Amino acid sequence: MFKKIVSVAFTLFAVGILVLTGCAQQPTPTTPTSASPTPTEKPPIKIGALLDFTGPVADLGPKFKAGIELALEEVGYKVAGRTVQLIVEDSATSVETAVEKFKKLVDKDNIKICIGPLMGDAHLALAPLAAEKKVLITSLINGMYETLQYKTYIIYPTTVEAQTYPFGKYAYEKLGYKTAVVIAADYAGKRGYAAGFIKGFKDAGGEIVQEIYAPLGTPDYSPYISQMKPADVVMYAMEGPGPVSRLVYQYRQAGNQGPLITITQDGDYTPEALAELKDIALGIQGEAAYTWKLDNPENKNFVDGIKKKTGQVPSCSEQNAYTLTKVILAALEKTGGDDSFDKMWAAVTSLKMNTPAGPLSFTPEGVAITDMYVTQAEKVGDNYELSAPLYTVKGVKDWRLP
Repeated sequence: MFKKIVSVAFTLFAVGILVLTGCAQQPTPTTPTSASPTPTEKPPIKIGALLDFTGPVADLGPKFKAGIELALEEVGYKVAGRTVQLIVEDSATSVETAVEKFKKLVDKDNIKICIGPLMGDAHLALAPLAAEKKVLITSLINGMYETLQYKTYIIYPTTVEAQTYPFGKYAYEKLGYKTAVVIAADYAGKRGYAAGFIKGFKDAGGEIVQEIYAPLGTPDYSPYISQMKPADVVMYAMEGPGPVSRLVYQYRQAGNQGPLITITQDGDYTPEALAELKDIALGIQGEAAYTWKLDNPENKNFVDGIKKKTGQVPSCSEQNAYTLTKVILAALEKTGGDDSFDKMWAAVTSLKMNTPAGPLSFTPEGVAITDMYVTQAEKVGDNYELSAPLYTVKGVKDWRLP
């Protein structure tokens, strides 16, 4: 009996060893995650975004991000059968930071497409690097003509000079101003905007009696205001909503009652800035690439989407970022999800589409052809808003392009 028990125990022990050995030889199952595509799924398309969440234009970063996200949400973060992964970095209104974060996006995250940054100085610094790395990069609110030689930038809505040139002519021909003082932030982008206005104003027959350039992030514009020479109008081009509000308030506070006009009004006169300025901003006309009161189906859908997402009506910041993302998605559809630079460049520059801001196409150089609008601050009920277009210039194109 004892031998039988030992025999049975030995048999069970041996079977147990075999079972355990068999289990140990089986591969451990893995659970696919969103970051790890299944064997039949292509890897995600990575889109980088350099937006300003700190620095003098920090209030624009969340607006750009909301526009990008809305466009991606509309397609469920999918295009041409591939998942889209958005990687956002803070460029901090700094050229050095923008370059550092761009290198991180390219070398570590392996992006081939980048939206932003905003500032013109950063465009100039990044253009040769993007060309070297074969990365498709976009502007956010216009772009620098000097970057065209690198053939890597998608410039939207157009170059900084081309955007403001028609408004310079408008100020002379339609508003009747014959002399002007120009004050602008002292960096490449705003100097470019000022240059476009100045050329248009002079070409129409006007005289610029003074140009003033204030350092980026100037806390007090009073010293610059006090040195302004007499002129029919003052045209200002500051770096964002905060500086714009500060300049306009201090100009009026100093007792100046003369007319003011501006450029990139749709980006600077955000709902928050208008609520702060109130009656001080009323009647100031400016150049704009967009107003949320444009009457087209694409814009109505976009405005509804942004209102639901942010609780605010959009400025050009949300619209530009949204449209640029839609451009990228449309190009990816044309390439079948191939995000390589050569395929994407050809796809983007061949696009023709309707956007919330109006019709859009591109030159072979990657510069958008869009409409330009003149708007003004107005009060509707208890709200301060930008008006519907007072004047429209169709199909603005940089005069230096073929």
